[in-house]
Amino acid sequence: MEMNVRDVERSQLRRSGFGQGAAFLALYVCALLTSQLTNPMLAQSDQRSITSVQSFADQIKVVDSKLPAKPQKDLLPAQSSAQESKPAQPKTQTAKSEESKAKKDNGEEGTEKEKEGTGKKAVSSLILTVKLALLEDPRLFPYEIEVEAGSDEVTLAGKVSTETEKAAAAKITSTVPTVKSVSNKLEVVKDLPELIAHKQDEILTRYVKDRFAKSATVTSANFDVKTEQGVVSLSGTVRFQVIVLEAAEAARQVPGVKAVRTDKVKIESEG
Repeated sequence: MEMNVRDVERSQLRRSGFGQGAAFLALYVCALLTSQLTNPMLAQSDQRSITSVQSFADQIKVVDSKLPAKPQKDLLPAQSSAQESKPAQPKTQTAKSEESKAKKDNGEEGTEKEKEGTGKKAVSSLILTVKLALLEDPRLFPYEIEVEAGSDEVTLAGKVSTETEKAAAAKITSTVPTVKSVSNKLEVVKDLPELIAHKQDEILTRYVKDRFAKSATVTSANFDVKTEQGVVSLSGTVRFQVIVLEAAEAARQVPGVKAVRTDKVKIESEG
């Protein structure tokens, strides 16, 4: 009976393989010790068996140390499931920048921006659209025309110089998309061009004086500046004619100036 037990233990030890050799060795030793206690006659043969089993166990340890480590895919099912159920870590700023750079190199980033841009609506205004249309007409360009937009109609207010210009403003406004009707409240002022020209002359005079202020020589001459219909007139007294030329050249650089008159400038010598 005891011999059958040892045979069974040895058979199990051979079938167990390298990974479970140590566990079965312990079980076998326990069986041998039990047999010695029950039958002292077999102690000597059992001792030789123990020695051979220990030698076999040492060989198993050497072989196990030389075996390659098992790959990650051979993990137990419980460990594999735990790793698969682990939530993905959020991308860091560096990972996001690298991903954006890769998309840019592949041309994908531009495509995404184009998709986003197609969903945005253009910002526009009916009032601004009408004003821009009026500024495109040379006849209406000098005038300040106010535009108001209601739910049903667009109202024009301001001043023009002729009835023809007033009608042209209404016609241009009516051609703007989404305009249903036009309320034309423009006032016709016949001398409006002269008033506008005078205002423009005042602006040119200010610009010429600003240009003179950039030169210490011209500033010291203290010229009197007047502008009429785009023609700049200088008056005053200087010692050198070259100063007059410098002032005339400076005034010529101002946009809108048509000519520069210096006949009222006096040149006085010392003495």
